[in-house]
Amino acid sequence: MNRKQRRQATFKRAARWDRNARVEPSRVLTPILMCRTFDQEEAAKISVDTRLAWHRLTHGEGNEPDFDLLANSSNVALVLAEGLQWNPELMTRQEFEAKRELAIETVLRAQAAIEAMRDRYLRTARWGADAAALADVPPMLDFYDDLLAHGSPRVMLDALEVTVKRMRVQQELEGSSHASD
Repeated sequence: MNRKQRRQATFKRAARWDRNARVEPSRVLTPILMCRTFDQEEAAKISVDTRLAWHRLTHGEGNEPDFDLLANSSNVALVLAEGLQWNPELMTRQEFEAKRELAIETVLRAQAAIEAMRDRYLRTARWGADAAALADVPPMLDFYDDLLAHGSPRVMLDALEVTVKRMRVQQELEGSSHASD
């Protein structure tokens, strides 16, 4: 290989090094697609996945990813319920506050039931639901379905990021309290 061939091989514009070759034209639409509401198929898929995870957990066939999916769904529902904003054109302020508190209470009851399911799993190494879980989790799933029907991927990702931050803060607090013991 002579000098000219070596230079051509070194400075050749391969597709893997060409910054323009890697740009996908539809990539510029990603921010717009993240802000649109979920279409029916997307919302249905997410809802069905969450409900199937719930079904498997209640029938003792679930696993930790099923639990994580259900717990993350309830965390996202809580963040979004806390962030609901009043629209004076739709209802009075008192009606809104009552419905917002009901949504938060519903999710908190479901989270307590989900936590009890996890505790049961840690004790018995088997997933299952008690009466409280069977009563409290399905209304939370219905609320989550409503959030999916009116939400966007960006809103859901932002809520998930908030839940991750909350979990990190909680872990740091637990770690510091264990360190002081």
